Amino acid sequence: MSLKATDKEAIESARAVIEFLKGQLVTQLEPYSQRPGKKLVRLSRVWKESKLYRIVDLASAALTMFEDSRLVPGCTLTRSLYETVAQMYYIQKKMKEAIENKKLEEIHDYVVRGAWGSKDKSTEQEALQVLTAIDHLDKEFGGKDEYFHLCEYAHPNFKGGIGIYSEIKIPAYDVIFGMNPQGLPITAFGLGALDIILMVAKVLYERHLELEKDFSEFVFANATGVYAD
Repeated sequence: MSLKATDKEAIESARAVIEFLKGQLVTQLEPYSQRPGKKLVRLSRVWKESKLYRIVDLASAALTMFEDSRLVPGCTLTRSLYETVAQMYYIQKKMKEAIENKKLEEIHDYVVRGAWGSKDKSTEQEALQVLTAIDHLDKEFGGKDEYFHLCEYAHPNFKGGIGIYSEIKIPAYDVIFGMNPQGLPITAFGLGALDIILMVAKVLYERHLELEKDFSEFVFANATGVYAD
């Protein structure tokens, strides 16, 4: 399937953000030093860096799928990317609230659950609710409707089944099967969503760089005798 001009533009836009975020990846952190609050600050950094790796990994794979006109895996990966970016937004929001309200205990819980949380009880901490994070992200950036659109491709429903893999002529029910036999435009059917959420991810990454210093100062100022190593 030949790519349209709008598809090529969206691909290049998404690739540029992926390359930017890839350039921010680190392979290790500075040496650890003990002091009250250091564990929480360290864990928040580990959480951020691991989520950045996840964003780059998911986005790179999704872009490859869209370039091959494979809409179902592309949309499914983009859906996971939305969830990851939403969690980043949600925890950032809670960090700001903790600083403003001087409530260290609450943000400690959110960071721990964001880093260690699970749904299958493989860890003791319960994972943060994905839809709650999506709701918070939607209030500033929108995208909730697009997220639910992407969910349809992740599930074996119409969009994730015959809607993509077949072209049916009614009423004879003559059918042609393939990866995208209808030639559905990839930008309208998922690539555009990838491009948008990547731009949001870049904004949130840049915000987090500014937030990290304030968060560290807040934790160190309020952790004495509370979260000592």
